Amino acid sequence: MLNEAKLAKDSLTHFTKEELSTLMILVQKSDSVASRDEIAQAVWGQNWLKKYSDWQIDRLIYLVRRKLSSKYTVKTIRNRGYVLISSKNTIPSTPTFPVEGTAPTQAYLEYMNNPQNPRKVLADLFSVAKKEKIILNIKRPKLILVINSFSADNVIATSRMFPGSEVYFSNFDSRALALHQHQIDKLGLPLFHAVFDDLRHSRLADATFDLIINDFRLNFNTTHSQNQQSIENIFRLLKVKGQVLVSVVIDPRFKSLRLYQPWFFVREITRSSLRGFLDDAITTVWRSPRDYTRDDVKIPKHLFAFSSRIFSASLNSIPQIPAIF
Repeated sequence: MLNEAKLAKDSLTHFTKEELSTLMILVQKSDSVASRDEIAQAVWGQNWLKKYSDWQIDRLIYLVRRKLSSKYTVKTIRNRGYVLISSKNTIPSTPTFPVEGTAPTQAYLEYMNNPQNPRKVLADLFSVAKKEKIILNIKRPKLILVINSFSADNVIATSRMFPGSEVYFSNFDSRALALHQHQIDKLGLPLFHAVFDDLRHSRLADATFDLIINDFRLNFNTTHSQNQQSIENIFRLLKVKGQVLVSVVIDPRFKSLRLYQPWFFVREITRSSLRGFLDDAITTVWRSPRDYTRDDVKIPKHLFAFSSRIFSASLNSIPQIPAIF
């Protein structure tokens, strides 16, 4: 059994259940590294993959450190986890390896989380989806995954659009996770979660979600193989009768026109139409919201070859393939 009294900084300090679980795994692996996955399993048990939140683990470590006796310290081992050691010991620093891809700047995050700024957020997408009857077949999805959201007010829009659904906001950017978790806590939404997960190497379980919403306003991928990994994992996580709703804004990175063009939908690809789509690998898109002229864009067959589930997309201009994904 864990001797809480010996580890607490004083007799008035007590650890919560989650803090004790964190401390227990650190003690069990004393003087060796406890990975974030091991801590998550100790805290959340069998459901740790669904409940996994990098922000919550950081918070637990922070709280444990505050309550821990001065005789001990919890050291962060970059890219590996944490270790409980004597305060007298020291551990040399380890190198940091950033996540592959384009990370949002702090200015972008601040802009996207200021409601006074004109922005494209999920509320816009839901409004058009509802008008176009895009998601009528899943009015009440049980489990929803929102990928790559960088606007905390997407929490509000999703809760209003899908009351009663359990929603997971996944991201590999800890700043975005903190913003979403703060909004979730502020609104008191027990079925909403901020989960650390890199879609390209997702650890979430297969066929879990009824609806997956992918916000591609910031495409973090920098290579075609990363694009393929993202799409493959989207469909791996989707239930057989699930649906994917993808929002895409295509424009030059530093000359954005996104603030002046409305949403509109390209088309739906369903099981019945997918075979013909794959045969000629051509779909129809709208070039301009003003004149609605039509152009054909060839999309490589292998991008869709691994799925026969529903796929919806929203474009504001012609993409440069394969940058569409």
